[in-house]
Amino acid sequence: MMKLGRIFMLTISLALLTTAAPAANNESGAERRHPSYKLIGRDASDLSSSMNLNFVVSEEVHLKESGFWRSSYLQESLVGLTVADIDGDGQNEVIYASEKNIYVTRFNSGQLVQLAQYSLPTSEKLVSVDVLDLTGDRRMEIIASGQDENHSPASLILKFSGSELTLLARKLPWYLRVLGPTDSRFLAGQKASFDRTGVYSGNVVRLNFDGSDISSQGVVELPKFINLFNFTLGRLGANNLQVTAAIKFPSEHIFLYEGQNRAWESREEYGGTMIYLTPANYRDNGNRNCEFLPSRLLIADIDQDGQNELIVAKNDRGGVPFMSNQRGFTSGTIQAFKYSNMSLTPFFRTRTLPGAGVDYQLADFNNNGTLDLVVAVVTEQKSGLMKEGRSVIVAYEIGNSH
Repeated sequence: MMKLGRIFMLTISLALLTTAAPAANNESGAERRHPSYKLIGRDASDLSSSMNLNFVVSEEVHLKESGFWRSSYLQESLVGLTVADIDGDGQNEVIYASEKNIYVTRFNSGQLVQLAQYSLPTSEKLVSVDVLDLTGDRRMEIIASGQDENHSPASLILKFSGSELTLLARKLPWYLRVLGPTDSRFLAGQKASFDRTGVYSGNVVRLNFDGSDISSQGVVELPKFINLFNFTLGRLGANNLQVTAAIKFPSEHIFLYEGQNRAWESREEYGGTMIYLTPANYRDNGNRNCEFLPSRLLIADIDQDGQNELIVAKNDRGGVPFMSNQRGFTSGTIQAFKYSNMSLTPFFRTRTLPGAGVDYQLADFNNNGTLDLVVAVVTEQKSGLMKEGRSVIVAYEIGNSH
C-alpha cells in the first residue's frame, strides 16, 4: 500500500508539471503574476519613459537610481516648499521655509544656490509657504502663514526682485493658503478662534490682496469640518469628477467628498507632520492642545495620462501612539492614488524617505524642461530651543514638463 501511494502521488505530480509547462511557455512574466499585482501599480512592461523608476510600482520591479537628486542637509526643520518663477525671468525658483526663515533659491550646477532670505522675529513662527500672483503684474508673491507668541495669526506677504525680498504685509490677521487647480488658483484664508476651544473660526473664504491689505471675497463652499490647511480641490478619475480631498486631525484618514457627500474614507493614516497651530490665547506653549497640520495634498496628473491622481504623504509615526503629546516620524513615502468606482486605488509610491515628507510640489525645479516631484523631508525633528532639526530636499524626475 505504501508503494502504491508513492506511485499515485508521483503520477499526480508529473501530470501537474506536464499541464503547467505549456502555459508557462505561452504566458509572459506579467500574466503569471497574482492579480493583486495590478493593485500595487503598473506592470514593469507598462512603465513608460515618463515615469521615474524610483517610484515603487511593485516589489518585483528592480529599480534604478536614475532621475533622482537630493540637496545637502539643511540645519532646520522645514515646514513648507514651493517651486515657481517668482521674478518673471523664465526660470523657476525653489522657495522653502522653516519656522523662522524663508529662503529663495535656484538650482545651479547640481545644487540649490541661495538668492535671498527673510527671517522672522523670535516671537513668531511659520507653518506654510505658497506663491501666487496677487497684484496682477505676472510676478508671484510669497505667501506665508504663521502665529505670534499669543498664538494669533501672523501671516505675511513678500515680493522677490533681483536679490531682495520686500515685505508687502506682515502680521495679517488671517491664516493664508493658496488653493485650487493650476489654472485657477486663488488666495484663501480663515480666521482664528479666540475661545480656546479650537484653532479656527468661521468659514474658509476667498481673499483679495490690494497691495497692502486683505479683504474677504466670499465663502468657499466646503463639506463640514474642513479647515484651511487640511484639504484640496480638484478633479479626479476618467469622468473628471469635481472632488474635495481632506485629511482631518486627529484621525488623519483621507476623506474624499463629492459636493457635501462623503464618497470614500481611508482605513490608514496619511499626511502626519510635526507642524501645528495652537488655539489663540492658550497659555501652554507645548503642543498638547494643538491642531497638527497635514502635509500638502495635491491633485495632479503625475503620470501624464490625461487623468489626475491624488498625491499624499504617508509618514511612519514613531513615539508612543497612545500618548497624545508624544509624536514623531521616522520615515515616509509619497504615494499617488487613482480614483475609479468611488474608490481610491494605490497607484505608486516613492522609495522610503529618510524622514517625514512635509511638503511637495510637481514642478520643473532645475529648469531642464522636465517635470519633477520635489519633496521637503524632515530627517530630524526640531526639539525645544536647543535643537533646530535637520531637513533635506529631494527630487524625482517625472517626464516632459507641461
